[in-house]
Amino acid sequence: MSTHVNDLASAVAVYAALPPAVRTAGATGPALDLLSADGPCFAVQQVGTISAGASWTGALEESANGTAWTAIDGAEFESVATSGDLQTITFRRTKRYVRYAGTIAGASPSVPVAVVVGQGWKTF
Repeated sequence: MSTHVNDLASAVAVYAALPPAVRTAGATGPALDLLSADGPCFAVQQVGTISAGASWTGALEESANGTAWTAIDGAEFESVATSGDLQTITFRRTKRYVRYAGTIAGASPSVPVAVVVGQGWKTF
């Protein structure tokens, strides 16, 4: 599989793993069915203006059935405690479904965050 993408929209399945919103508690995104995708995955996490003393930590989990979840090795973002953070990671899944899980810490925390996950479409 080439790492050069001329037409991202046609070559890669991109999913909203955590829709953009201001979070005051931890959040778990929807189960993303990646059956029609193949190869290495990527994820992008964007954090806006964090309230004083707050922090956000996020990671990706996988599931064979969409109900029992386990952490994906190497699919963790660094903890964020400063505003305006953007991180991109790559990882490999071994199960059909993927979801994002984020935790928040701090007194009266407020963290705007959004996450997307992508993977190349299967080619036959």
